[in-house]
Amino acid sequence: MRHPRLRRRRIVVVAIATGAVLVPLVGLGGLGYASSTALSSAGADQYSTSTTTTTTTTTPTTTSTSTTTTTTPTTTSTSTSTSTSTSTSTSTSTSTTTPTITKPGKGCGDKNHLHDRRFECKIEIADAQGREGKSGTAAFSFVVSLSGSPLSPVTVSYATAAGTATTPSDFQAVSGTLTFPVGVNTAKITVAVVGDRTRERNETFSVNLSNPSPNAYIGDAQGVGTIVDDD
Repeated sequence: MRHPRLRRRRIVVVAIATGAVLVPLVGLGGLGYASSTALSSAGADQYSTSTTTTTTTTTPTTTSTSTTTTTTPTTTSTSTSTSTSTSTSTSTSTSTTTPTITKPGKGCGDKNHLHDRRFECKIEIADAQGREGKSGTAAFSFVVSLSGSPLSPVTVSYATAAGTATTPSDFQAVSGTLTFPVGVNTAKITVAVVGDRTRERNETFSVNLSNPSPNAYIGDAQGVGTIVDDD
């Protein structure tokens, strides 16, 4: 059986040896922790827009260090667009028309020379005279003529007008449009005169022309009708 004092010495020696081993290990763990902290601080100073997460686990026998760094870049984009468009268009058009001169045919009222008095048909109306008769009506014819053979149709308006003879006791009023076809230069206007047995002086009325077509003009616009009393 061993002596109690020797046993206590052996325990003390073992404790001292164990302490000598544990103390350096703990010192190494502290040194690793300090180095990790210094690296994290340096990374934080270098990137102002980074996020750093540090996790440190320390055991008496194990030291673990994990560092994760995420950097988010900032991008600035500038776009400038300038567009200039200039358009000039000039168009000039000149047209010259030379009139065609057509000689008039043999006649009057050429449609190619309207409103030219030299080539228009001159319209004239003649007077008329006759007896009224005892009863019924008598036809008074007023001849209307042109200065030449018309090359295109000629028209003219006409109407009767009272004088010393009145309507309807002495004559029957008429009005209308007289037409001269191509090649025809005379036409008639007929007025019915009323006959009676009353003694009276000679009486008159008239037929007036107006509104000729563009290819004609009026030379004599009024025809006088004279009613001769035969009672």
